[in-house]
Amino acid sequence: MATTANSTNELTGVPLSARARLERVLTTTAFLLVIVAAAMVSLAAAQSVDEAVQAVENHYRELTDLTAKVVQKNHLKALDKTQTFEAVLWIRKPGRLRLDYANGQVILVNGKGALFYSRKSEQMIKKTFSDIEQMNIPVAFLLGAAHIRDDFDVRRPDPAAPRLLELTPKKPGAAMKKLILRSDDAGRIALLDILDKAGNRTEISFSDTQEGVGLDDKLFVFKAPKGTEVIEQ
Repeated sequence: MATTANSTNELTGVPLSARARLERVLTTTAFLLVIVAAAMVSLAAAQSVDEAVQAVENHYRELTDLTAKVVQKNHLKALDKTQTFEAVLWIRKPGRLRLDYANGQVILVNGKGALFYSRKSEQMIKKTFSDIEQMNIPVAFLLGAAHIRDDFDVRRPDPAAPRLLELTPKKPGAAMKKLILRSDDAGRIALLDILDKAGNRTEISFSDTQEGVGLDDKLFVFKAPKGTEVIEQ
């Protein structure tokens, strides 16, 4: 009569029954499936992050101009205070931006520098910059949104929100510590949440966005009212 050798437990040397051997195989198979599934999820997540970044970059690479309503909330850590401002934003490539706040402040970027006008203080400050990062104007991020992967390391803070991205500057000494942005499926940015190194946060939301409207270059020229003190820096 033919006999079949029983498998034994490597730790105890006790022969394993057919049922025990089957359970052991099923357990091992299930464990391997879990590992494979986890690897596939990780790969899919990485691809989705890259796709989300690429969607934003492609959208702003093709953008010629835009206008939008802006709500900006400045959370000041040292004062434990939040300031809220409303504004209208205009952007025209290359490198031109204008932000008119409801309180009479104006920020204008013309590619060579920027000016900051305050109706309340009757002052206008002119500054020159070598790059957008030095301007420390949070909304100016949109001017460089076509090159995210050049300037930032990117991750997804919430797996359930595929269009929510956390950006950490690659450049040492950058003004911001990190930036979180939310975009739609087309890559259009709807929210910027910026944290600086002092712990202050600037949250900017965009609404009523219109793109490719053919903005006039004259919009990006600002003449301060007579009597305004002009300070050049």
